[in-house]
Order: sequence, then structure tokens, then C-alpha cells
Amino acid sequence: MISRNQIIAQTTYQQVAKLEESRDEKLHNSYATIVHKLPAMILQNGLSQATGFLLSKAPTEKAHETLLNHLLGAFQKIDKNDFESVQDITTFHEQIIGSDLKQIMRYTREALEISGWLRRYVQGILKRGPTGDVEKQESTQGAEQ
Repeated sequence: MISRNQIIAQTTYQQVAKLEESRDEKLHNSYATIVHKLPAMILQNGLSQATGFLLSKAPTEKAHETLLNHLLGAFQKIDKNDFESVQDITTFHEQIIGSDLKQIMRYTREALEISGWLRRYVQGILKRGPTGDVEKQESTQGAEQ
């Protein structure tokens, strides 16, 4: 049996790896920046407002749309019953804002888990830090001497 955490890790890995294939530097920079900010955005404003913000930026900002689609994809894997019929990011946001207290607390916890994995893979696969810039790899030669 595969754990929920493993499902999230596999799903987010595939999403970021596919994004990396695009070789779109501007998208990578913007995506990395927003992914690093997402957990704080969720904690400060709530999941409904965070997804609402991303949705409002989606028509003009590809990174915001991509992140919402990645969140939706992960939710569809771990909450099949709740998000199985959701086909787009607008319906995804509507599902979240229409949730009762128990559901929104669970979705928030799951969104924080998802965003944590996304951030790890942005750092590991895209090699991007919080500013979206490519992180420099530390040399191990200095440590060996």
C-alpha cells in the first residue's frame, strides 16, 4: 500500500520534472518564486484566498496557472472523491470555497504538504531558490581540503 505522502511526492515530482523539460526560464523563475511563497500565503490568508489570488493572476501569469493546475492534480490523486469531477482551475477554486470547515481544514493541511513537496522539487530539479534565480552549487573541493 502506498502512503498519501508518497502519492504527493510522486505526483509533484512528475509535475516539476515535466515543467523542467519546457526550458522556459521566465516560467521557471516565476514558478519558483510563487511556489516558495505559497505556504506562507496559505497560512496567512487561508487556502481559499490563496487559490483565489492564484486564480486572479492565472489569465496573465502562466506560473500562477501552472501552480493551480499542479495543486489540482495533486488533490485529484489524494482526494479522488472530492476532486474527481473538477476539470479546471476555476471549478477547483469553487470547490475549495464551497467546502465546510472540516473539509477546508483538511484541504489546507494537504495543500501545505503539497506545497512543501513542490518547493523541494523546485530546489532539486529546477535548482531555483526563493527569488527564482538559479542556485549556485557549492563546491565540495573546499570541504575536502
